[in-house]
Amino acid sequence: MKKAEKIHMDKVASLGCYCCERPASLHHIRNNGKGNVGMGRKSSNYEVIPLCYDHHQGKFSIHMSKKTFIEKFGTEKEILKNILERLRQFECHSSIL
Repeated sequence: MKKAEKIHMDKVASLGCYCCERPASLHHIRNNGKGNVGMGRKSSNYEVIPLCYDHHQGKFSIHMSKKTFIEKFGTEKEILKNILERLRQFECHSSIL
C-alpha cells in the first residue's frame, strides 16, 4: 500500500460509519464502475466506505443483507460519492482555517 492510499483510508475511517457515525472499518466497494468485483478481489484502496461492524458484517449489513442495506442507505457507488464529497468539504474547510 502506498503512503497516499494509507492517508486516504485513514481520512475515510475517521469519518465514522456512514450509517450511524460509530467507529468504522473500511469496506471496499464491489461495483467499481469496471464491472462487479467478486469475492477475494477488492476494489482500489481509494474506493472504500466507512462502516461499523453492524453495518459492514452484522445481521442487516452490506454483506449479510445487501438488498435491505441498499434500500435503506443507497448503493455502494452512491455512498462512495457522498464520502468523497464529505472529504472534499472537510479539506476545503480545513484549508480556510
